[in-house]
Amino acid sequence: MNERQAEIMQKIKRYGIIKDPQWLDRPDELVPLWVVLEALVEVIERLDPPNRPFD
Repeated sequence: MNERQAEIMQKIKRYGIIKDPQWLDRPDELVPLWVVLEALVEVIERLDPPNRPFD
Protein backbone atom coordinates (compact mmCIF):
# COMPACT_ATOMS: atom_id res chain seq x y z
CA MET A 1 0.00 0.00 0.00
CA ASN A 2 1.45 3.34 -0.97
CA GLU A 3 1.44 6.43 1.24
CA ARG A 4 -1.63 8.03 -0.39
CA GLN A 5 -3.65 4.81 -0.09
CA ALA A 6 -2.67 4.45 3.56
CA GLU A 7 -3.77 8.03 4.24
CA ILE A 8 -7.16 7.48 2.59
CA MET A 9 -7.68 4.15 4.40
CA GLN A 10 -6.90 5.82 7.75
CA LYS A 11 -9.50 8.50 7.04
CA ILE A 12 -12.08 5.89 6.06
CA LYS A 13 -11.41 4.00 9.30
CA ARG A 14 -11.55 7.19 11.38
CA TYR A 15 -14.83 8.32 9.83
CA GLY A 16 -16.31 4.83 10.02
CA ILE A 17 -17.36 4.86 6.38
CA ILE A 18 -16.34 1.24 5.89
CA LYS A 19 -16.23 -0.85 9.03
CA ASP A 20 -15.31 -4.28 7.66
CA PRO A 21 -11.54 -4.79 8.12
CA GLN A 22 -11.59 -7.27 5.23
CA TRP A 23 -12.03 -4.37 2.81
CA LEU A 24 -9.85 -1.92 4.69
CA ASP A 25 -6.78 -4.15 4.53
CA ARG A 26 -6.86 -4.60 0.74
CA PRO A 27 -7.27 -1.23 -1.01
CA ASP A 28 -6.17 -2.53 -4.43
CA GLU A 29 -8.60 -5.44 -4.54
CA LEU A 30 -11.72 -5.19 -6.66
CA VAL A 31 -14.87 -4.93 -4.56
CA PRO A 32 -18.47 -5.74 -5.37
CA LEU A 33 -20.67 -2.83 -6.30
CA TRP A 34 -22.70 -3.20 -3.09
CA VAL A 35 -19.61 -2.36 -1.01
CA VAL A 36 -19.06 0.89 -2.90
CA LEU A 37 -22.75 1.74 -2.68
CA GLU A 38 -22.85 0.94 1.03
CA ALA A 39 -19.99 3.39 1.62
CA LEU A 40 -21.77 6.01 -0.47
CA VAL A 41 -25.03 5.56 1.46
CA GLU A 42 -23.10 5.87 4.73
CA VAL A 43 -21.71 9.23 3.64
CA ILE A 44 -25.07 10.48 2.35
CA GLU A 45 -26.82 9.52 5.58
CA ARG A 46 -24.23 11.38 7.60
CA LEU A 47 -24.70 14.51 5.51
CA ASP A 48 -28.49 14.21 5.36
CA PRO A 49 -29.77 11.94 8.16
CA PRO A 50 -32.97 10.08 7.20
CA ASN A 51 -34.94 11.19 10.32
CA ARG A 52 -33.88 14.84 10.27
CA PRO A 53 -36.78 17.32 10.41
CA PHE A 54 -37.19 19.61 7.41
CA ASP A 55 -37.39 22.86 9.34
